[in-house]
Amino acid sequence: MDKLFERFRGQQMVRRTVIMLIAVIIMGMGVGFFMHAAMGSDPFSTLNLGVSSKLNLSFGVWQAIFNAILLVIIVFVDRSKLGIGTIGNMLLVGFSADIMSGLLANILPPASGLGIISRVLLTVLGVLMQLVGCSFYVTCDLGMAPYDCISYIVPERTKIPFRWWRILIDVICVGTGFACGAAIGIGTLMMAFGTGPLLPIFNKYLAAPVVGRKMEK
Repeated sequence: MDKLFERFRGQQMVRRTVIMLIAVIIMGMGVGFFMHAAMGSDPFSTLNLGVSSKLNLSFGVWQAIFNAILLVIIVFVDRSKLGIGTIGNMLLVGFSADIMSGLLANILPPASGLGIISRVLLTVLGVLMQLVGCSFYVTCDLGMAPYDCISYIVPERTKIPFRWWRILIDVICVGTGFACGAAIGIGTLMMAFGTGPLLPIFNKYLAAPVVGRKMEK
């Protein structure tokens, strides 16, 4: 019985790992849609899009570098939230975004040549892909992305409430990204105000049944 249980656990871990990897690729593809629509993205991507453009690096390369810097800090402060999902997020989101952006550039006109409706549709697709990917990523529970680790570590070690700390660093990310030339707009607003209400619904009714986890009500 113990061997059967261990085998089941092993199969579940493989299943969750595969789902997690697909999820972070979908998240990256969503960022690729944001990049092509040029109507804003989530705060962390906005920061990295702006900084990468200033450094003349691809989004994927800079995001991997910046995530590695954050990871070093986290390793020395609190490793409890790290896992294989951390590495998957660090490496696959940025490079998936680069690939998706390149594919869209080959089949669609640039943002300046698209109508507003087309750009909004691309942005909405990006939001949905981000939310779906994030939902499966979170539900697999295999480790947080470095940015999310920071979001939890600081409130846990200070008296700053999580909500206000997250708002603060999101605002800093968006402001810095915008100052470096990243686009902000409807995509930024959708991610800022849509993630909180929609992600728990996606988690419960979409990701949890697939992953095989029961989500708390």
